[in-house]
Order: sequence, then structure tokens, then C-alpha cells
Amino acid sequence: MGYLALYLAITVAGYIIGVKLKRKGIALPWLGHVQTAVIMILVFFMGSRIGANEEIIRSLDTIGLVAFAYTLIIFAVTTAIFSLCRRLMGFDRYGVRHGDREKKVAAIGGKTIPQEKAEEETETATEPGRVNGLTILIVICMAVGVVGGWKTLPGTFIVHTGTLLTVSLCVLLVIIGVDIGTSGSIGANFRSAGWRVLAFPFISMGAMAIGSVIAAMVFPLSVQDGLCVGSGFAWYSLAPVMLAEYSTRISAISFMHNVFREVLGIILIPVVARRVGYIECYGLPGSTSMDVCLPVIERSTSADVAVYAFINGAILSASVPVLVSIFMSI
Repeated sequence: MGYLALYLAITVAGYIIGVKLKRKGIALPWLGHVQTAVIMILVFFMGSRIGANEEIIRSLDTIGLVAFAYTLIIFAVTTAIFSLCRRLMGFDRYGVRHGDREKKVAAIGGKTIPQEKAEEETETATEPGRVNGLTILIVICMAVGVVGGWKTLPGTFIVHTGTLLTVSLCVLLVIIGVDIGTSGSIGANFRSAGWRVLAFPFISMGAMAIGSVIAAMVFPLSVQDGLCVGSGFAWYSLAPVMLAEYSTRISAISFMHNVFREVLGIILIPVVARRVGYIECYGLPGSTSMDVCLPVIERSTSADVAVYAFINGAILSASVPVLVSIFMSI
């Protein structure tokens, strides 16, 4: 939870800087390019840590396969339920409340989207079926990092990747805070969304429970086992450790599932944001929507949705030790 306070403080500091820049009329058109570059560095560091972890590499063909399929089930259920609830709560696919006149919008192809993304959508519009460019870059950097960590990168470098990840993430959070501050519409949009935004973390918990029950019916897992695995919400440094006393096998599946939820979340966020909806995309990575995956969410959606994603991740992070303990004891 100490990192949560750090990340929140850094983001708020960036936001204050962004507000001051906006008041002075200073624009930073290059900020998005810098953000993308730092995201690629962050993904590379993550990949190198995964590749250097012999336990993950050895488990890819057995436990890894179950965890991978389990993650896909959770993603499918979460996306479907988020999409349904988003519509019922009156949000359009860009995370804007229908009838909200306080937010500047731009119409492209008959669809209303946030103004800050209108130009980007126009410039990066792709043909049907074409893969988003950010997704391609993320996959490449992740693959290079995994191979490097597995085969070529020295151990002295891998040892410091944890620190490098924290530093690069802090840089990204400052950039995100500045971007949110310069957007100038956060307060009005959050007041418009209100309790509906706070509902999505709990919707995510419900989706996890439903997906875990479905996965337990498909794989050789009990419902209790499935709920224990799913309740980690991508916090692979906490949930598997807690589950070690419950079951070594379930602890290993939990570890792999949480790693996959974070990594696949990073890869699929741009795709889901573009093809399904902005709110749906931050349901994928679970608790990491507030830190590691937040830069990708912000880059793929809008500053407003990034705020919602941070809240989602914070609530889910706080719920992990509680839910894991409950499901272990039932």
C-alpha cells in the first residue's frame, strides 16, 4: 500500500503542474510521444524480468497453459459485464455520460468522443481488422524483453530492473498527471459520472467471481480454488504468497494467472479500447490499472478514463488481501 501512496502523490504533483501550464496557456504537443517512448521502456523492463524468472519459463507448458486459458475466460467475462453495465449506466463507448453537455466533444463518423482524442482518432484511424500500432509496439518490446531476460541480459541488469521499473513508472505517472491537468475537464466529468465510476471496481469483483466459477467448470479446479486464483487481480507478488499455505499448485496457478493478467492486459488494452469501449479496457488488468497499466490506458483512452482506471485499481488492490483470505477460508 506504500506504493499506492507514492503513485498517487506523484500523479497529483503532475496534475498540479498540468493545471498551472493550462492557466498559462502552455501546450505540450510532444508529451504523447514521450509517453509512448517511456511505455515501451517500461514494457521492456517487465519482459526482461519475466524472461529471467526460471519458474515462469519452466511452467509455461503445464500450469502456464491453464493459467493462460483461465485469464482469457476472466477477460471475456469482465469485458462482457463491463460493457453491459456501462450501457445501463448511460456511458457511451468513450466513457462519456449520454447527455453530458459540460464536456467538449467532437463528432467523427456520427460518434461523439472526447475532444482531446478527436484529432488522434482522425490521424490514427485504421482499416477494419488492422491491429493498433501501439499494440504492435507493446508486443515487440515485451518479446524483446522476455528473450533478453531469458538468454542475453546479464544478471546484474536484471537485479536492478525492479528499481528501473519503479523509476520509469514514476516518470510516466508525472506525464499522466500533467496530461490530466491540462485537459481541464476532470472535475466536471467526475461529478457527472459520480457513483457510477465507483461501482466499476465492485462490478470487476463480480465479474471475477463469475469467470472463476466458469473456469472451475472447465479446468480441474474446485470453485473455491478458482475464486482463490481470480481474487489476486494481477497482484502476483501478494496473492500467490498468501495462497502458498492453502495449496502449492493453486499458488503457482495464481502466480501465472496474475502475471498473464498484467501482461495480456497491457497488450489488449489498446485493442479493447478501440474495438469495444474505453471503460471496458481498464477492467482487464485488475489492480494494475492504477500503476503499471495506467500509462497504456491513458494513452489508449482519455485523461478522464485514466482517473477512473486509477480509482478502479486502488479499490481492487485494497480488496486483494481481504478477498484472498475470505476465499481461502470458505
